[in-house]
Order: sequence, then structure tokens, then C-alpha cells
Amino acid sequence: MENPHYLTPEEAKEKICPFKPNQMSIWCEGPNCIAWRWRHMRYENEKDPETDAWPSIYSTTHGFCGMVRS
Repeated sequence: MENPHYLTPEEAKEKICPFKPNQMSIWCEGPNCIAWRWRHMRYENEKDPETDAWPSIYSTTHGFCGMVRS
């Protein structure tokens, strides 16, 4: 991955959340957290000819914490 701030949900669960240091669960909740943001991807301005649908502009495998992104 070209940006070290992008994580898989599994990798995120190994990180400590800096916004809840005094709570029972201090680990990152990944995509279950309101601050989680999926990676924005570039795409071509063409519909898929088979489904006639626009391609997704968000990754389904990598994201980041929207509160601490740098």
C-alpha cells in the first residue's frame, strides 16, 4: 500500500485508540467506529458494460481513522 496510514480492519484492531484511554476497550474498532473512513480510490469515468453500474470509488479492504489521519 502506498500510504502507511491505510489499514485493513484486522490491522486496525491491533492499534490503540487515542480517544478512549480510560474505557474498558481501548483497541481500535476499525470499520465499526464512527470515525472510520474507507480509502477513497481513483476510478475512470466509465460504467461497467456488463452491469451498467458506476464502479465503486471506495476500497472495501483498506481504511483509516478519520480522527488522526495525517
